[in-house]
Amino acid sequence: MADLVLIPLGGGVVLELPREVYEAHLRPVSAPQAVAGATPPATELVTAKVLAHRLSLPVSCLYEYARAGRIPCVRAGKHVRFSPAAVLAALSTTGAVTDGHA
Repeated sequence: MADLVLIPLGGGVVLELPREVYEAHLRPVSAPQAVAGATPPATELVTAKVLAHRLSLPVSCLYEYARAGRIPCVRAGKHVRFSPAAVLAALSTTGAVTDGHA
């Protein structure tokens, strides 16, 4: 029987992997390999607090914009993350961000 590695995931869920598979994923990959048809990896995902600081906006404003669909976000359960580049692009196309005076 193969050696198994048990990885607790929380909520009583345990992932069982053969040791060979587990160790293969621990080895560093020398260069990223492109997969045909796969989307390129996202750049940077940040919290609403970090993005709010960068944009000089209240955190609540970002959550409201995300809820309304005005800016893109990534949700993982209760966690929400933002791509600063995607948010800036969305805000600039909607006219919410302008250069110049108020």
